Amino acid sequence: MATLRPFDKLPGLNEAVMLLVGTDAHLQELLVEAMLKEPKGFDLKIHLAKSLPLPSEGDHQRPRIDLVVFLVNLQSQLSFSTVESSLAHLDSSFFLGKVSFLVVGGGRVKHCTVEMSAVKALADAHLSTLLLTELESEASRINTAQQLLRMLKVCAGLVPGVSALYLGSVFKRPAPLFQNN
Repeated sequence: MATLRPFDKLPGLNEAVMLLVGTDAHLQELLVEAMLKEPKGFDLKIHLAKSLPLPSEGDHQRPRIDLVVFLVNLQSQLSFSTVESSLAHLDSSFFLGKVSFLVVGGGRVKHCTVEMSAVKALADAHLSTLLLTELESEASRINTAQQLLRMLKVCAGLVPGVSALYLGSVFKRPAPLFQNN
């Protein structure tokens, strides 16, 4: 099973492809539904995976992946360890603005098994954006979908004059919505 590379394939015409990696299928589905409902001026393809590496047998049919989003649930140590182990299966050029960490489950701090500082350190070590959200809330889900669509549009090269390297300064880290003590 090979390392996933961002530039091995040609991009589709007016198309953006996102890979959403996470162990919580319910949260993945909520986010995908919200993204598909949003208006967009391009063809959106979202692929779901529980972990990396992806199976190699369908590699020739898989489109180029423009953005990889890792869904980390602070209430699940399995979620964090899966994301951590999956990072080794990404080519280093993905970390030039084409990877984002989406953190959920921090609203119920008493139930968190993963420290927010560990996820922040992981995102910082890979120079990746970090988004904090609660996907159970519809308003938050819509806001997150809109942010990811804007990021995806840039990563797919659909915004003239803006590269994925610019995303780090556009999507500055918000102040924490929650803190683990």
